Amino acid sequence: MEDDKLTEQGELQALQKELEGMVPLVQTNNWAELRSALAVWVNELIQHDMQELIRILYRIDISEPKLKFLLKEKVGEDAALIIADLIIERQLQKIKTRQQFQQPPPEDDEDRW
Repeated sequence: MEDDKLTEQGELQALQKELEGMVPLVQTNNWAELRSALAVWVNELIQHDMQELIRILYRIDISEPKLKFLLKEKVGEDAALIIADLIIERQLQKIKTRQQFQQPPPEDDEDRW
């Protein structure tokens, strides 16, 4: 149980680091706060700079068909929360993929480039 919390906190910190350059978020130790802050930011872009939001979603590599499907499927729900969830999901996928293929550092200086 304790290991799960460490992993969850590690994922949260990795996600915040991943979003650092793109999204102006406050550092938090809480998933709900991160989701909420992300949704507020997305909502601000929806209202004032839709082109920038589209550019960022493209850069993050959010699936356009999936986004369209979810927005149609969840009519009446907050679109900003739906988009925030997709951003979180995609960034976590990227983090996990990088961790899977991460190679350990070379043991001696001769193997380094």
